[in-house]
Amino acid sequence: MEWTGWENTEDVRLPVPADVHFDAAAYDAELERAVADLSWEEPVDSVARLMRLELAPSGCFQRWGWGVNTVYPLRSQGSARIEVHFSPLEAPYAIGSTFVHEVPVSHDVPAEEQVRRFVDMVAADDPRKTARPLC
Repeated sequence: MEWTGWENTEDVRLPVPADVHFDAAAYDAELERAVADLSWEEPVDSVARLMRLELAPSGCFQRWGWGVNTVYPLRSQGSARIEVHFSPLEAPYAIGSTFVHEVPVSHDVPAEEQVRRFVDMVAADDPRKTARPLC
């Protein structure tokens, strides 16, 4: 593989890099390795990632006519939590229709178990009952 034709869009006084030649298979293998490496994740990152992956296929919010907009990992003053923002499927961005679930994240409970508990809770009852409106 070859990267050529560099353009300098910042400072034309600086020279552009030389052409770069490398093995495409080795490059693809390194990209796969980097994507698979989750060693940098803290528990809040793992729970947020797994929550994003689990919520859509689980259909737990759709059962109640709601859809997930975003899943945010949050860190503050030594605590970690996930915010799950959701709104009605028929009007996902209507003003005043978005709700938020705050899910505390524990370092002592496996991330998969924390996600499963949340999905089970939402599947069992209307998620608006335990969420707060997003203002």
